[in-house]
Amino acid sequence: MFEDHIFCETCGRKYPAGRKIFRCGRCGGSLEVIFDYGKMRRKVNLKLLRSRRFDHLRYLEFYPVKKPVSIQEGGTPLVRSSNIEHSLGLGFQLWFKNEGLNPSGSFKDRGSSIEIAKAKEFRARKVVCASTGNMGASVSAYSGLANLECYIFTPEDAVPVKLEQILGYGARLYKISGSYSQAEKLVREANRKYGVHLLGDYLYRREGTKSVGFEILDQLDFRTKDLWIVSPVGNGTLISAVWKAVKEFETLGFIKDRPKLIGVQAEGCNPVVKAFRSGVNVKPFKRARTVAVAIECGDPLDGRRVLESIRESGGFMESVSDGEILKAREMLARKEGLFAEPAGAVSLAGLLKAGKRIKKRSKVVSLVTGHGLKTPKTDIPGREIRISKDPGVLKGIFG
Repeated sequence: MFEDHIFCETCGRKYPAGRKIFRCGRCGGSLEVIFDYGKMRRKVNLKLLRSRRFDHLRYLEFYPVKKPVSIQEGGTPLVRSSNIEHSLGLGFQLWFKNEGLNPSGSFKDRGSSIEIAKAKEFRARKVVCASTGNMGASVSAYSGLANLECYIFTPEDAVPVKLEQILGYGARLYKISGSYSQAEKLVREANRKYGVHLLGDYLYRREGTKSVGFEILDQLDFRTKDLWIVSPVGNGTLISAVWKAVKEFETLGFIKDRPKLIGVQAEGCNPVVKAFRSGVNVKPFKRARTVAVAIECGDPLDGRRVLESIRESGGFMESVSDGEILKAREMLARKEGLFAEPAGAVSLAGLLKAGKRIKKRSKVVSLVTGHGLKTPKTDIPGREIRISKDPGVLKGIFG
């Protein structure tokens, strides 16, 4: 492994590599794994990476674990738009990264692969995390594979189908009478008071989530000039992980040009967008509520890191209404054949709203973060029409 140390981005404190820690012990700030890139540069090259199968494990040296726990996550398609790009006259290439094809149906499996592996290295027997649904399902799946006892705490408005998925994987599920942020506080207390290994949007999950960024750059043959990557923002781990992937590939000389990032939040829960536009720190969003429940994080753990990543990239942020999200979801399904949950359509919704800010002939990758079957009853237009089994009804339909 090439892990060198752990670094607090807020106060600058350093911790030894492999330390069992989730937030900075001095200031409570967000932590980051720092690698020895000089040593990595001497050992890792494109020939090595391309000799491996295209999936999450292709980028093994970039993870701070000895052996990831894997269900063959990653390797998801990067699909060029068949209709939306041309029908709307966008003027740039539009691509979709279809993360709904991961084992549990969302991008969360990338982070779970590394987080659960790290829990095994720490000899944990029980793990706990707060989740709006997707992370809980993913953690449950990987915990089962790793023979860990899993406890998931969800907010009151968690999607029932996702709860069924969590239970199906064998986790113990607790729905609290409160929000995601309140569930997050509860699991941190479980870690502090009872020593249960804490999982969530912390340093090791971010390291696994980087692979979505690695794959996008890889699939575009490392041609990153005039590239934009659009991502929904909840806690902020995904977009900040993509940016770390960009910088690591740049450090190793795999890319020359940095892509720009666009972070998109729902208007019903957009604390990071507000901070980005006002130039202040992220403040908790009271009464968060959006159809995109997967990103309904009123007090985002990685909010500060999101601001830094987007500003460093030269990108921007956008807010979209629930109506715009559902319209984008419908377009993805009916124009591109991609059935996404509402949060998975947030990137496209933001792109449709702010696309004029992107110069012509650019390449734009829109992250479709989760499968539509995870949220099947969210105002999908149309309804079934009841008919009899008599062949005579066909005349009324097709005649």
